[in-house]
Amino acid sequence: MSLTHLVMLCAVLAPLALARTALADTPPRVEVEGGAVVGVRSGELASYKGIPFAAPPVRALRWKAPQPVVPWQGDLAADRFSPMCLQALRAKNSVFYLGEEPSSEDCLYLNVWSTASAGEKRPVMVFIYGGGWTIGSASLPLYSGEPLAKKGAVVVSFNYRVGALGFLAHPELTAEGGGASGNYGLMDMVAALKWVKANIARFGGDPANVTLYGQSAGSVAIALLAASPQSEGLFHRAIGESGGYALGGRLQTLAEGEKAGVAAAEKLKAPSLKALRNLGGDAIVNGDNNMRPVVDGTLLPQQPIETYAAGKQMKVPVLIGSNADEGTAYPVVLTPAAFEADARKRYGAETEALLALYPAKTEDEARASSYALMRDRTFAGPMRRWGIEQSRVAPVFMYHFSRVHPFVDGVGFQQQTPGSRMGAYHGAEMAYAYGTYDVLNRFGATRAWTDADRKYSDAMMGYWLAFARSGDPNAEGLPAWPAYRPDSEQVMLFGQDIKAGALPHKAQLDFFLHRD
Repeated sequence: MSLTHLVMLCAVLAPLALARTALADTPPRVEVEGGAVVGVRSGELASYKGIPFAAPPVRALRWKAPQPVVPWQGDLAADRFSPMCLQALRAKNSVFYLGEEPSSEDCLYLNVWSTASAGEKRPVMVFIYGGGWTIGSASLPLYSGEPLAKKGAVVVSFNYRVGALGFLAHPELTAEGGGASGNYGLMDMVAALKWVKANIARFGGDPANVTLYGQSAGSVAIALLAASPQSEGLFHRAIGESGGYALGGRLQTLAEGEKAGVAAAEKLKAPSLKALRNLGGDAIVNGDNNMRPVVDGTLLPQQPIETYAAGKQMKVPVLIGSNADEGTAYPVVLTPAAFEADARKRYGAETEALLALYPAKTEDEARASSYALMRDRTFAGPMRRWGIEQSRVAPVFMYHFSRVHPFVDGVGFQQQTPGSRMGAYHGAEMAYAYGTYDVLNRFGATRAWTDADRKYSDAMMGYWLAFARSGDPNAEGLPAWPAYRPDSEQVMLFGQDIKAGALPHKAQLDFFLHRD
């Protein structure tokens, strides 16, 4: 190439390079329902945090279904997370603690991460957090959508109301709500999904390919949404981690929820709904805050157990599973005598059969069986039941996670000391599946991650992303993941290595299979 031609080529390419640089330096701006939002660009990744998807549920809107967004003028800076919904804080020595967050009743906001351009149709992954219906937030660093977005998904997370502010049922609320009350947190989820359907194409996502993913109560929520007619058409696949529709058995009826709500109001010395709404949010949270979803007849027309048994749930592919040591995060250890007494109270004539599966003749046996029983009764059993029922109407892929984090020597937590006794605890899979393992060291070294851990995380993210794309987690370069079938019960074993195998603890899980 002659010098003249080279100069001419540089003259053509230079403006293009400058344009790309200018684009990379330009904050991303998107028009959504309510107005324009301006996010933050980091390389190819654009993130938008704190986008309102409903009106603030405060004052007269407390304990109401989410109302439409209040439009705003000008550009809204979507550069930071909103406060989490009002709730108690986690203990600082908990394995689940990842820092302080501001909280507010004005909390119905969502976040989007994307490397796509408008007009693309990337798979959309929408995260729902857990926390036992009483705590949790979309801004917890462990839940960041950045790693999955960098690998090709458009990721969304959102806040929903928790505790009594999210799930209080009450006769006056039922009358006000046209015959239903109590499921405001679930209503928030439906509102967020409607926002996704209406707006996500502007971020390069495909509204016809939405995967819900969530853990613990977030996973339960996904199973409940799949049993709700109000969710029809809002999502197309589901990933549930350690939480099924049968977790805890049957839900309260509306009448039972109303009775609990009246009792909670009496403790707060609030004789009416008006008096309840005049109370500060902190008073509500500090009262009887242990509320759960109810069968309200509208969002949940019947017991989810009955919906699934009848095959009336959404017929979407699911990827579900649980962990080997779910029980270690909870104070469930009983002495041999207490373990047997609890078993006889719960299981009556079947106690001997249970004790044969969960021996507790010594302190060590009682400890191990306490954790195992918590794992199977509360988590693994309901996930298996979900898999069996869903496999009758759609493809199911099930997993069992047993890989233990590489805890640093000397690290301990409120739940277990040393930390290595946590095993593959409740939630341990998320750091790998979401690619957020480094945040667990944000307050000091607690895990000694290695290249092997990082490759393991890449593999798990690969499965989750493949499933989001097509409803099948199998992808090139990854071990084959067989579909779950009740007659063979092959699952993916995420242990030290990743391989397919038989469902663990089958004899124990059989004991709980037909129990509500």
